Amino acid sequence: MMMTALVAVMSLSAVSCSDDDDDVAKSNHDKKMEAVTAEVQANKKHDTALLLVTFGSTWDAPQTTFNNMKEQFASKFPNMDIYFSFTSEICMTRCTAKGWNYYAPSFYLEAIGLAGYKTVCVQSLHVIPGEEFLRVQNVVKDFHNDGEHPEFANVKVYLGGPLLETEEDVTNVAKILHETYKSKVESNIVTFMGHGNPENYNYGNGNSRYTMMEAELQKLNSNYFVATVDMEDNYIDDMISRMQEANKKSGNVICHPLMSIAGDHANNDMKGGVGATAEEGSWRYELSKAGYTCPLANCDIKGLGDYSKIVSVWVSHIEKKIADNDAMYDPDAEEE
Repeated sequence: MMMTALVAVMSLSAVSCSDDDDDVAKSNHDKKMEAVTAEVQANKKHDTALLLVTFGSTWDAPQTTFNNMKEQFASKFPNMDIYFSFTSEICMTRCTAKGWNYYAPSFYLEAIGLAGYKTVCVQSLHVIPGEEFLRVQNVVKDFHNDGEHPEFANVKVYLGGPLLETEEDVTNVAKILHETYKSKVESNIVTFMGHGNPENYNYGNGNSRYTMMEAELQKLNSNYFVATVDMEDNYIDDMISRMQEANKKSGNVICHPLMSIAGDHANNDMKGGVGATAEEGSWRYELSKAGYTCPLANCDIKGLGDYSKIVSVWVSHIEKKIADNDAMYDPDAEEE
């Protein structure tokens, strides 16, 4: 009997804890929804909203990058109300602890729909059409098919793709990067670190953009190389092997992120910290170990979003969608 009573108490406690967890989760969701709703209501001046979506970062410098990107979009689209969102829950949580409030795109889309916008433009600030961009697509689909708010189906939705959406984008970005490094690449090896997706998450074959980028850059100068953090067969050691096969077995190496911002990967995985000796496993460490010259000063800590010409490529994606009336969801067309 005592055992039965104990089991009953434990069961009640488990239910109680579960209920408490659900209440906390609901409370956090409601608080975020209230914050985003207030922001949207306070800033609504037009019938069209532009939602910029990025993975996110907790580092200081990227916050400036994000603001500058937002301003560049604002100057291009003065008749749109612009909002900015993160997809990374970890980044959002850690930013909140720093006093920076970012929210997921789902909150913004719901608030935008409830605010009565007739058109919403969603622009991905990701680099490749991979796992993160797939998540953006799914969020937009969920918004359009929201059973609790069927009126959202009446909102026209445009979705702009990531930076390297097409082969033409790869070529254009390669040319912009070459403009920056054409004087240095003659006497230095210049490398770019992309993120990449693990093979099981390589949706949209986004990883192919990195091999395309290296090929395009090498048309401009054979001293360019591109590798990643997460793409199978294209890690730092794979890149070093390609460099050596190309008879570039020594020399001065410059490193630059091929990511929208210069955050954790740029500062740790690429630069390897701020010490004279880089942390083991970082690009600076592995390049030095392989016999190349790669001091701290050779790590250029800038994101692609720090180049206005590259941001213009992102801008062109949503601009073209609008100009071509190429909406992901168009209630007028669906009625026909």
